[in-house]
Amino acid sequence: MPNSLRPSSRAAASSARSASLADVAALAGVSTGTVSRAMSKPEMISEATRVRVMEAADRLGYVVNGAARALAMRRTKTIGAVVPRFGSSSFPAMIQALEATLAEQGYTLLLSAPEGRREKEPDILRAMLERGVDAVALLGTDQPPAVLSMLAAHRTPYVQMWAPPGSGSDAVGFDEHAAGAQVVAHLAALGHKRIGFVGGRSKDSERARHRFEGLALALARHDMALDERAIIETEYGFAEGFTAMQEILGRRTPVTAMVFGTDYLAAGALAALDQGGIAVPQALSVASFNDNDFAAYLHPPLTTVRLPIREIGEAAGRLLLARLGGEHFEPPPMHVELIVRRSTGPA
Repeated sequence: MPNSLRPSSRAAASSARSASLADVAALAGVSTGTVSRAMSKPEMISEATRVRVMEAADRLGYVVNGAARALAMRRTKTIGAVVPRFGSSSFPAMIQALEATLAEQGYTLLLSAPEGRREKEPDILRAMLERGVDAVALLGTDQPPAVLSMLAAHRTPYVQMWAPPGSGSDAVGFDEHAAGAQVVAHLAALGHKRIGFVGGRSKDSERARHRFEGLALALARHDMALDERAIIETEYGFAEGFTAMQEILGRRTPVTAMVFGTDYLAAGALAALDQGGIAVPQALSVASFNDNDFAAYLHPPLTTVRLPIREIGEAAGRLLLARLGGEHFEPPPMHVELIVRRSTGPA
């Protein structure tokens, strides 16, 4: 086998057309079978040979014919994901973990992030299935009937991410009620009795509904009250949290603590409180959910429940890979943890 890449008339000719497998083999001085293995099963050849083949492919700009390979394998090595409300949320971290897990096995993620309109999802899924995706990742269990019907008709494996416990073998998630219980127990220990809440729109979001339910149930157990004048449902975002907090301050409610559905909302609220001259936590405690990267760097640092966001993405990827491989995978238990920082204090 040659020690360096050597040009050939065949390789030179490839400059006038798309490079082929044979062109790569000629430039690398190996067989076409070796090139094929380097691309699809690199563990079957030596590292030196693999590097040699990939250098030749890079020099020629060679790209595997995905359509031909998909036809031969009856797989496109592509996974579809439909994740509404992708912007100011924790979903990017979850999807990044999902994509990284799938990439380990050579799969590509095809993501659609519609702007929250559930009626669009059947059309989005139909387009993905027409592209031949091998499996699909969905957000939550509150799916339009047409979505589940299409998946069943095409016998397409799927996973429901951020799902409540007991949602079935195709679901991965955690207990929102347990998350709410940890926040309330912390505030109860600090002597708080009247609480306000700003969260997502419960009619549009399964996750917002479960989060509010968990909080309400925990408050009832601790004989604490939600002040109706300090409850606002809105979109998730910094600006929305700022506006909601300003509105609640204007109502002059007697709450001593505010809980927010996400760190994005809480960050906006902290800015509104600072602008209004309200000391946190001396005059009002603030707590939240998610533990996004920025939570520890807010002023003051935010008390929040750390949710298993990346773990959901990783487990969802492993579940789909297991389904595609005809194997069984049991998602591990997902735990939540309250991270106490300086935004909460005694009532």
